[in-house]
Amino acid sequence: MTTPDFSGLTDALQQTLDAAKRVEEIQSGAAESDPIEVEAADGLITVGAKLPGAIELRIDPRAMRLGSEVLAAEIAKAANEALTKLRESVGAAAAVDLQEVTEQLGELQQESAQRMNTFIDGLFQAHQRAAEREGR
Repeated sequence: MTTPDFSGLTDALQQTLDAAKRVEEIQSGAAESDPIEVEAADGLITVGAKLPGAIELRIDPRAMRLGSEVLAAEIAKAANEALTKLRESVGAAAAVDLQEVTEQLGELQQESAQRMNTFIDGLFQAHQRAAEREGR
């Protein structure tokens, strides 16, 4: 009985792990980058968004003249826009790599299933030969 060759499977698994590591590096790099900043109320309010969803807020004292409802609405608008831009920037950077990982995992699944079938078939044949020898 021959020993199954898993070198191709190991290579495919390593490629998949490498792709996953690249995605992690992109996401961690985005976490360490400068926040995405959005201004509101003619520059009186600045909101910065940074991974994993932290918000930085700067309010010029003159913004207090806007009134509480307008001030709250402007802050919310700027925060939502900053978070949207942050998600878009991270998503665009990672999307290609995630597609690559998905494809590699599909290939890995197919290859591992084929190799497992070959291995099980080999075991079955070895079992049959052993049974035939006992029957003699």
